[in-house]
Order: sequence, then structure tokens, then C-alpha cells
Amino acid sequence: MDIGDNANLVLATLAIYFAAIIALGVFYSRKANSSEDFILASHSLSTPFVTGSVVATWLGGAVILGGAKEAYIGGFQAIVWDPWSPMLTLLFSGFFLVRVFRRSRFMTAIDFFNSRYDRQIGMTGMTVNMLAYVSWIAAQLLSLGVLINTVTDLGLVDATLLGAGIILTISLTGGLWALSRSDMLAFIILTVVLLAVLPYALGAVGGTTAFIEKAGSLDGTPPFSLFYTSEPNSAGEPAGFAGYLGILGLFYMLAAWFSVAVGDLGGSVLTARALAARDETTATRGFVFGGLIYLLLGMVPVIVGMCVFILRADFPEAQLDFIFPWFVHHYVPDWIAVMFFVAAASAIISTAGDTVLTSGALLGYTVLKALRPETTDRQHLLATRIAMLCFTATGLAFGLGMGNLYNLLVFAGAVSFPVIAATFVCGILWKKANVTGAWASILTGAVSWVTLVFVFLPLVDGETWDAIYIASVPAFACSLVALIVVSLLTQKSCPPRPIRDVDGNDISDTPLFGWRRAQAPPAAAGNQPRNILPPG
Repeated sequence: MDIGDNANLVLATLAIYFAAIIALGVFYSRKANSSEDFILASHSLSTPFVTGSVVATWLGGAVILGGAKEAYIGGFQAIVWDPWSPMLTLLFSGFFLVRVFRRSRFMTAIDFFNSRYDRQIGMTGMTVNMLAYVSWIAAQLLSLGVLINTVTDLGLVDATLLGAGIILTISLTGGLWALSRSDMLAFIILTVVLLAVLPYALGAVGGTTAFIEKAGSLDGTPPFSLFYTSEPNSAGEPAGFAGYLGILGLFYMLAAWFSVAVGDLGGSVLTARALAARDETTATRGFVFGGLIYLLLGMVPVIVGMCVFILRADFPEAQLDFIFPWFVHHYVPDWIAVMFFVAAASAIISTAGDTVLTSGALLGYTVLKALRPETTDRQHLLATRIAMLCFTATGLAFGLGMGNLYNLLVFAGAVSFPVIAATFVCGILWKKANVTGAWASILTGAVSWVTLVFVFLPLVDGETWDAIYIASVPAFACSLVALIVVSLLTQKSCPPRPIRDVDGNDISDTPLFGWRRAQAPPAAAGNQPRNILPPG
């Protein structure tokens, strides 16, 4: 879309920001001398950096651009997937998961599966993660392409390729050292810009009261409904959830709330922030603060999208991805309009860079270490960087071929939910989960998900995405039941394995939540978990 007289200023500001980001990568490349430095920033992140990194990593372009579009179409029901469901992920992780991960001192989330179950389960978990991350990175690369396309004369494909090059530059050079600093910068810019846009959005429709009174949605859904509802839609019929009634509507609602919330719990991008934290308490605080802030900021594009519906209910369907940029161009001061593009670019680069790094670590470190244990750290570092290049190329192809920002984002969580989520969550919260139960859970979840997609397809008039989401709920239930039943039946033939840290110590009894830092253990207690690296 045309951004008018500000085009040159926006382009110049973006160029300065891109140059600064690349300079960060080059500067911090001096610290990325080992795999641990490159992938986890030497376990140095403080609470503000964990919070900022978590928020910036998740609040990508697909949320800013896609969230406004989905809210315009379907109101609150359409955006339960994001930001509400990811908020639950971050809070659940902060309260129940991250202390165990930080104490483990693993390098990636897949190390957990290797420790708690076995290497085959770990490789299966990695495969599911990679499927999710291809979708996730595709959404971010396409978002950055849309942004660059908006402010330049480049076509969408060329713009997306340019964006991918910028992301790779910072990721390949500085690793998490550079990306965590980029995340913090993105977090600050995003917070300022989104909070600055909000009063203009509400003011454009006459204020908060007028917004509440006039709010609507393109598909006629009650605009402020977050759950299944019997309220009438604009046609006077029961709204249900996303247009579905009865059991289909209930399953769709549960998928919206929990497929991302539970499916992303074991994601390596998320757990990398816990592993990179300075200590367990830092990880806990960072995730809890991050979840609350993420919801606050993530609702701004939603409100903007709903305000645009009030202002222009006939927005061209082909331009719906540009709702937020359109509003910024027409209704806010020039400085906010300029900073919006920088904020959107910073969010995308943070999300995409972190995903590329984590995926490269899974392939270049975890897989290579499993296949060739004698590989040196320098070889791991090189393999990680090569894997990052390959992964980005795959994401580019997937994103340009698929095209829908929000569906790409949601699919990243949905693919993990029915297949691997039960194995991950029970692995931490239930000591009786064993390898046999894990295999039963994974296979049952995958088979039932695929089968149920075909069962539901005729019931949803051939809407493939809807069938995928709806089927994920009963498939997850089947996966969870299979894990519990089979684990209980095979306790003697396949004894459960405890969670062990990198030194082999049993950490299964780690307290799940802690807000205050505990006193340091006595020096004699050599088997106590400890932070073996000094703050960076």
C-alpha cells in the first residue's frame, strides 16, 4: 500500500535500524566463540533481558499485522489464538516449567526428551518442533517481506529475500548475544509505539465508550466474545464459536485457547530463554512478567483492527493484511507512523532471528552430537550456522507458497499440540510417565489427529484449516489418555527415568515455582545444581 509523503523517511529510518542491527551482530560476534556462547549467550540474561526477549520473540509481525486483520474479521473470538493463548503458555511455563529447565543446564529443549525418555523420543520431538518452526519462520519472513514491500518498490518475493538476508546476518554473526540485545531494543520500540497508537485508535472512533457501543466484526460474530456463546450474530442466529455450533464449536474454542498454549510449551525457542537466564528465579520472573506484558501489547493490534472496522467496514479483502499500516498512515502523527514500521521490523527480526538460531541449534548441535559424539565444539558451531541457512531457505519456500500470515503462525502451535505436548508436560509434572507411554502418546496423537481431520472435513464444508484445529482437541485427549494408561501398565517392564541435568544429577524434585532467590548451597554439597558460568 502507499505510505505517501513519509516513504523516504520511513525507508531511511528502516535503513538506519537495519544497519544498527547488523552492527550488533558484528560486535557480539566476538563473544560467540563456543556453542554455548552462540546458542545461550553464556547463561547471562537478567530478568529485564529475559522479559524483553520473550515478548519480542513472540510478538512478531504475524501478530501485529495478522492480529489486526483477524480482529477486523471476527472480533475477540478470532484472536484467542494470539495473544491470549500464548499468554497462557508464558504464565504456565513461568509457574511450572522454567525452573526445571534452567537447573538442567541443557543446551536445547530436545535434551530434555533425551534425558527424561530416550534419544528416539528426543529425535521425534525435534522433528515435530522443526515442522512447527518452519511454519513460524515462514510467517515472520513473509511479514517482513510485506513490510519492506510497503515502503519500497520491491516485489513481495524480492522484499522477503532481502529481509531474510538481514535476519541471517545478525543471527549468523552474534548468535543469542546479539539477538537478546536486539530483542530488548525491539521490546522498547514496540512498547512505545503500540501504546502511542492505542489512544489514536480509540479517539478515531469517538473514545472508549463509543468503541464498545459501535464495535462489530466482518463475519457478524459478537465482537467481545472470547468463548463459545449463544448470543446472536449479526444475522440473528446463535454465534457459537467462529461460526460453529455444538460440539464443533466447543472443540474449536478449546483449540483456540489451548493448541498454542499447550502445544508451544516444549518449544525450543521458548525454552532457550529459560536456559539462557542467569538463574532459575530470573527465568521464572522473566516468563511471568513476559506473559502479562505480551497480552497487554498484543491486544493493541486487536483494538486497532476493530476500530478500523468501525471506520471502514468495506476494507478491500485483498488488503486486509495492511489494516494496521493503513490506520497508522491515516490517523496518527508522522513520527508514530515512521516508528511503527521500525517497531514492526524489529519485532519480526527478533522473532525470526531467534527461531532461526534455535532451529539451527537443534540440527547443528543436538542432531550432530547424537550422530557423531566425537564432534568438536568448533564443528558444532559451524554445523549450527549451516543449518540456520538451510532452515531459512526452507521457511522462505514454505511462506511464499502458503501466504496466510495468521494461519502460518497458529499452525506452528497446532502441530505440536496433539502429537508431542502430552509427552512433554507429563514428563515434567508426572513421574510415572515412561518411554513406552511416550511412544503410545505420540503415535496415538498423530494417527488420531490425521484421522479426525478427514472425519471433520465434511462437517466443516471442506475448510481444511478449521478441520485441522478442531481435530487437534480430541487428538490431544487421545494422546494424553494413551500416555497415562500405557505408562501405568508398563511401570515394571519400562521403569520411568528421572529428569537428570547435564552432570547426571537427578533434578526431578526441583520446586516448580520460586519467586525469591534461595540461599546459596554450602560448598560441600557438590551435587547441588549450580550456575557454572558467571554472568556475562
